[in-house]
Amino acid sequence: MEIITLTPGAQAQAKLLLDREEEPKSGLRLEVRGGGCSGLKYNLGFDNPEERDDVHKYENGLLVIVDEKSAEFLKGSILVFHDGIDKAGFEVQNPNAKTSCGCGSSFSCG
Repeated sequence: MEIITLTPGAQAQAKLLLDREEEPKSGLRLEVRGGGCSGLKYNLGFDNPEERDDVHKYENGLLVIVDEKSAEFLKGSILVFHDGIDKAGFEVQNPNAKTSCGCGSSFSCG
């Protein structure tokens, strides 16, 4: 099972933003960290693959970096980019999330 898949819109937006980075970075890092109302939250940013426990994959030429701990929470997830009047930004659609907070910025798996 794939850890995470990016929709074409998410790939395109991530590539666009990566190209605008002032310091050269090689890929999109997705992490799950403790925090938020429900206990866990997503963190997206640009990084270079340096950690030994990182999992790397390429999505249409975009390097995606996930650490092993986060990979357990993200298995089967889809990263979507919304560019509409009612919703804008990246969204992780995670089949492992059992609950989420009202604003949708955090989740729990238990």
